[in-house]
Amino acid sequence: MCSAIRHTDRSCREWIDSVSTKVLFAPLAQLQLPSHCGPCSLSACLFILGINASQRALATAAGRRVSVFTHGIDEKGLRRAARVFGVRSEFLLCDRQGDGPQFARQLRAHLSQGNPAVLLIRDFDHWVAVLGFLKSRRQFIIVDTRDENSLFRRWTGARLLREAWNRNPPDGDHDEPDQYFAILLSREDGQPARWRVSEEWLRLCERGSGDTAAGMARDLGEIARLASPGNKEIADGPTLAELLDEYEEPILDSITRWGEGNVRLNKTDLRNFYRDYKIIASSTGIRVAADSDRSVIVGQLTSLLTSYWWGARF
Repeated sequence: MCSAIRHTDRSCREWIDSVSTKVLFAPLAQLQLPSHCGPCSLSACLFILGINASQRALATAAGRRVSVFTHGIDEKGLRRAARVFGVRSEFLLCDRQGDGPQFARQLRAHLSQGNPAVLLIRDFDHWVAVLGFLKSRRQFIIVDTRDENSLFRRWTGARLLREAWNRNPPDGDHDEPDQYFAILLSREDGQPARWRVSEEWLRLCERGSGDTAAGMARDLGEIARLASPGNKEIADGPTLAELLDEYEEPILDSITRWGEGNVRLNKTDLRNFYRDYKIIASSTGIRVAADSDRSVIVGQLTSLLTSYWWGARF
């Protein structure tokens, strides 16, 4: 049978303030520290919800800052850490393998609302983040923080049920029944998730430009730093993606007006490249300070795209 148990306990937010700094670029996922698959996967999920929390901060919030390196963190610890950062958790459990399709349906229903989940796999040995579901392809978007070769994986429903059926061997060190298990996550304040892993972003990463995408993200992060004065907290500042939308036409018009001599590229080519920057900005959640110098943002982006216009390779 599949069952779900919701946890909505609140806790004070002052501790969060102590670990919040001037975060300009929050990576979607990072390679995990030893035995940190749980907090690292949870970090990726919280990022989708619009909440920045490192795997170290989440391990501390779970109460296992040191011992996590040896013992990892179980579902109760992950629930505790999520709660500290204002995230509601719901345990989804199926203890009969034949109910796997029902488990997958309930997981899809949760993902369809834009919310992520942490999934237990490999016979209780590993946690991965499930960040979305591509309806057109019937694929789950997986981030395995132990995977050094790929940021995203796409799993069919059949593969998900194969990977996520956890068997407890007779000589196992716990008495859990065989099961499918996931932690469904959503914002405690009822607000929707902030980011979605779109098919555009997946295509950008999968067409062999992962290194290029990372470099473009670093470029955007540097632009945000240059435009944000001092060391002010910028958690409430606008996203760079919003500003890229706002200034798209002036930037593109400026480049094409002064670059009429380039017969190899046209404005459509330039707009396609600019769109890649917008995809990266929206997926990474880069922010700038509320009083950021927008002329710096426009000037830096114009310089980057002018280099592209005149034949530089990225």
